[in-house]
Formats: sequence, structure tokens, C-alpha cells
Amino acid sequence: MKVGRFAAWVFVCAAVVGSGGIGEAAPSEWFVAVGGSGNGSSASPFGRIQDAIAIAQPGDTVTIRSGTYVEALRTVRSGSATLPIRLRAQGARGTTLVTFAGRVLYVTHAHVQVERLVLDGQYSAADTVNITSTGSFLTLRDVEIRRSSKDLIDMSAPQGVLIEGCLIHHALNAAGGRTDAHGIVAGAARDLTIRNTEIHTFSGDGFQIDPGRASPGWDRVTIEGSRIWLAPLPAPANGFPAGAVPGENAVDTKVGSTLPRATITIRDTIAWGFRGGLISNMAAFNLKEKVNATVDRVTVYDSEIAFRLRGAGSGTTGAWVTVKNAVVHHVAKAFRYEDDIQNLKIWNSTIGSHVTSPFQAASSVSTGVEVRNLLILGGTLPSQAAHPSNRSAGSEAFVDVNANNYGIVAGSAAIDAGVTIPGVTTDRHMTLAHTNGSPLSRVATLSSTPGGMPSSPETGRSSQIQRQRARCACRIPMPALRPLD
Repeated sequence: MKVGRFAAWVFVCAAVVGSGGIGEAAPSEWFVAVGGSGNGSSASPFGRIQDAIAIAQPGDTVTIRSGTYVEALRTVRSGSATLPIRLRAQGARGTTLVTFAGRVLYVTHAHVQVERLVLDGQYSAADTVNITSTGSFLTLRDVEIRRSSKDLIDMSAPQGVLIEGCLIHHALNAAGGRTDAHGIVAGAARDLTIRNTEIHTFSGDGFQIDPGRASPGWDRVTIEGSRIWLAPLPAPANGFPAGAVPGENAVDTKVGSTLPRATITIRDTIAWGFRGGLISNMAAFNLKEKVNATVDRVTVYDSEIAFRLRGAGSGTTGAWVTVKNAVVHHVAKAFRYEDDIQNLKIWNSTIGSHVTSPFQAASSVSTGVEVRNLLILGGTLPSQAAHPSNRSAGSEAFVDVNANNYGIVAGSAAIDAGVTIPGVTTDRHMTLAHTNGSPLSRVATLSSTPGGMPSSPETGRSSQIQRQRARCACRIPMPALRPLD
């Protein structure tokens, strides 16, 4: 009888252990505090963040109390999809600073989450955050990354990286007058998402994908709910004088000609300040090479070129681009298309005030350009917009042109004046653009400029960007600039 009970007990324990019950250790929380010298408990915290990272197991959380930590961090082991290793500031973003004259964070393991930290590279000649190909499924959430003479985030070819609610700024390199230093740069990354993030003040691009054109190629990149901008520097910064506009583009794509066509989606995003810089043909969106790009509900202003869209001459390796529900104002050129681009669609968009040239052809014919349901403020329609679905309208058609509010007023002749486009199913308010199962035939449906932005571009929290979406009929204020603290 005793043997039977013992055997039954062993069987039950084995079943529990096999199902992940009492045989699996519960996740732990490790604590770090400035001046700590303990064992990582709440009462006796570590003094170095790296000591906590070294001991953290899958599912564990490293909680870092407020203060300044002068150290470089690197991952030690991977978490898992259900048990990530979490590294977080205890307080709000800005309360915990990790700073180092070199690379601040090196990610070589998968399923790691970093939250609410400020990572400061002290303008060193190293990427502030470096993510290798084995650093897949990294999440950077509500993190501020700043001050590098190279790239603020540089990743090789990881999968599933999420950058959400972050503030990424001051990648500046004045060597030779201007040297590329990007906000975010990626190689053959896949399933990369940049969401509700602000990127500004860089001497390269806000986001550049695959400068090395590496095999097997990148794919499925999404940028959404974000702001990418440049402005004259309010004070000297890392070799650049006050007043310089050091950067190039908000987004720049590159794909090797022998690689599969890569896809990128950019939506609910605002770009401005791409003019008066140190290069010619300065553009917010520089979409080129073997990419299939969808740009939806995007606003561009205060720039030389809003969209620079580039083919490949007689080849088939140039960009395929669809722009819909866009608003462009205060730019020299709205759409510059180059090198006989073969697949460019511009749908349900608005060109507002102070646009010198709605279109510019550069070594390109317009046979690959399709423009439908375009609404242009004032003047004669250009030849590229000769299709009858396109219209020009006076300022009375819009809510308030002087405030850059391009919402269409009730009763405007532009409403329901276009053609049905199956590829346009929602407008800038994310309202379903259909009646009785068919898309509405209207020009620039509710194509107002997103607004509700904070007065200072140094903030950029995700909740503020969500308010932008909710207040689509508001004006975009020019941001109040201040020097980096």
C-alpha cells in the first residue's frame, strides 16, 4: 500500500513538472539602484545594471531605480516569446539615464524588452544601440536614444523588432562637412515595426533600410503614427554650427537589384523640415530601388521635396509606390518622379498652399504615373493630373487654408466628385470609404492635416500621437525648438 501511494505521488509530480507547474521556477524581479552593492533584491539592490542582466533568466524583470548609470550594457541570454527578459526604468522616461562614451546597448539575444530608459552615447564614434541578427524580437518601448556620432540604432538582420513610443534624436557627424549618422538604420531586417516614435536631428536619414543591400534582403517594414523631422540647429552641436540643417531624408530605401522586392508601409506619419540643408534634392521620402511602398495618411510640409520616387531607367528594379490620402503643403515639389518610374499611383490626396511644383519629372516619362482623385488648391491642373477625377479648388473648399487645415467643407463640389478606387478603402479619419459595399467616389476624402501635436518636438509620447489621429481636422503647429539639455 505504501509503495503504491509513493508511486502515485511520483506520477503526479512528474505530470506537474512536465506541464510547467511546480517544476518551473517563477519569474524573478531584480533591482538596481545608484550606489547599490547588494544581491539584487528590493532591499539590497545591485549597483550596476549589467550585474542584473547577467543573472536574469527568461521571464525575469530588471527594475532600475532613478539616477545616472555610467556603463555599457549587453544582453547575456535570450528570453522567449512567452517569457521575455524585461529591462525597465522604475519611473517615467527621463528619470533613469544610462550613458557611456561608446556603444550603450548591445543586443545579441532574442526576446528582450527595454522600457523607459534614456540611452546617451555622448556623441562617441559608436552606434548607441546595436542589434545583431540574433537580437530578434527586441522591443524598445518608451525609450529615449540620443547623441551619437554614428547611428542611434543600428541593426543587422533581426526579425520582429518593435520600436514603439520612442524618442530618437541627435545623430550628428560633421566630419568632411557632413557624414551620415542615421536615426535608425537596418540591414536585411524583417517584420520591423516603428510605431508612435519621433526621430529628429540627424546628419543622415531618419530611417534608412539596407545600405549594404545584403542578402537575403529585407521585407515587411512598417512605420506608423510617427514624426520625423529636421530644423535649423538652435545651437552648435557636435561640430555643426547653429542654423545648420545637417540631414538628408526622413526615409530612404535601398534594395539589391537581384534580391526579392521588399515591402514597406508608411502610414499616419508626419515629416517636415527637409529643406535648406547641405545636399541637393532634399526629400522627406526618398523611395527607390526594388521596393514596393504603400504610403497612407501621411503629411509633408516645410520641405524641398515631399516625395522623391525613383525608377530604374529601362529596368524593372525601380520603386513601385502607392501614395494615398496624403496632404502636402509648403514644399517646392510635391512629387518628383525619376528614371522612368513604371508603377507610381497617387490617389485621393491633397496638394495645399505654397507648393511651387505639384509634379517634377526627372529623366522620366509619365506613362508609369497614375494620378486619381487628386485635389489641388487653386490654379490649373498639371498634365500629370489630366484625368477627370482630379480637380482644383479655391480656398473656400477647405476648412481653413491659412491654418493648414485641409478638411473639405460640407457642400464642397469636391465631395463625391472622383472615381471609385478599390485600393482606397479608408480616409484620413480611418472611416470606411464605402456605401452599400462600394467605395465612395470622392476626391481627397476628409483629407485634413493631422494635428494636436505638442508644442515641443522633444516630447513625442505615443499618447500624444494617438491624439493626433483623433483630432485629424486640426492644424499642425510649427514646433517650438529648444537646445538639447
